Amino acid sequence: MNAIRRGWCPSLFKPMETGDGFLCRIKPFFSSITSDQARFIAELSQQYGNGYSNLSQKGNLQLRGFIRETIDVVVPQVIQAQLGSDDAMMEEKRNIMISPLWDIDPLHHSEVYKIAYELQTALQDHQDIHPLTAKFSFLIDGGEYYGLQDLYADVNIRFYPPYWIIQLGRDKQVIVCNRQDLVKIAVDIIRFCMDHQLKRLLNLENARRYLQHVVYPTVEYINPPSPKRLPIGYIELPMAPIVHIGVPFGLLKASQILHLADISDRFGNGTIRFTPWRSIILPHCSQEGLSILSEFIVTEDDPRLYMSVCPGKPLCSQGQQETMEDASLLLPVWKNQTKMLHVSGCAKGCASPQINAVALCGTAKGYHLILNGKADYETPYQNLKLTEIINLLQTGFLSSH
Repeated sequence: MNAIRRGWCPSLFKPMETGDGFLCRIKPFFSSITSDQARFIAELSQQYGNGYSNLSQKGNLQLRGFIRETIDVVVPQVIQAQLGSDDAMMEEKRNIMISPLWDIDPLHHSEVYKIAYELQTALQDHQDIHPLTAKFSFLIDGGEYYGLQDLYADVNIRFYPPYWIIQLGRDKQVIVCNRQDLVKIAVDIIRFCMDHQLKRLLNLENARRYLQHVVYPTVEYINPPSPKRLPIGYIELPMAPIVHIGVPFGLLKASQILHLADISDRFGNGTIRFTPWRSIILPHCSQEGLSILSEFIVTEDDPRLYMSVCPGKPLCSQGQQETMEDASLLLPVWKNQTKMLHVSGCAKGCASPQINAVALCGTAKGYHLILNGKADYETPYQNLKLTEIINLLQTGFLSSH
């Protein structure tokens, strides 16, 4: 029987129990799947789960509603479908994010996929090293036009013309190195973390402990302004056209996944890519495909583009409020906003760990309302009813703060 744990980042081998059963995470290799793999995921979700999946901020799918007896049946099927590693330790290590447009972005860098593949191979070959938490992650930013410049992992490999740099978490002091040394240094970093019991390098103190020992040159680096946001809809890129759609509140039905597979085959190149923005890209897809995807977010003026919502109650055992239903009621007052609203069922804030313009944290009595913060921040606006929150937002509350 696979180990079942509670209260951490779930994986294929370590599902997590929630309010609607066990949550099983599938991590597509570099967030891309074929249409056949999409059909497999949908059928798996319908046969063994409850037919629902969450799209994560790392481009993963979290299949919901599994029962204990079926978990061991599911794992080998996922591996056989080439959607997971055949080793539990490697599955935990395999957290490598690249731009979903790594090959067709107007400013794509030809080395990004190669570096990602080399890093994945190195992590697999070094079976003696492993992260102390399954949340430890890598990011490879090639300076794409629609890229990952404003995202951070524990180890960020970024192109800094004419060099490559390695940024630990959000630290401004970065390592400068040649292309051929990138993977070697990344492996050294994770080994250092293991030797010194450092779980995350997003912790600034941990990042600086490694920088004190590094033998490579370092420079001060400030991430450039946020990259151009990838528009929703049909986009004609120089390399190929794409269709980019949003997923309402990050929740996918199995029927929607099957529909995407069919659209990809009919109008695209038979592949589907998941983004760190909880959206989906159909590469090489014609505009005709967009016209029959009305279940998704297909226009730029949809307020759901600017809302991060966790499953909440009753899907999550930690959820204090029915976040999905409440977020739907907030849509009229969030129309025309370009700031992010995070609706969280509890103080963990899983759906959006970064700072948002407005965060609502579910409590037993209502919601705490946090401005320019996270779900667990202190706030004077506590235990508000949803009607009170709607009234505040309707009366220009945001503009006065």
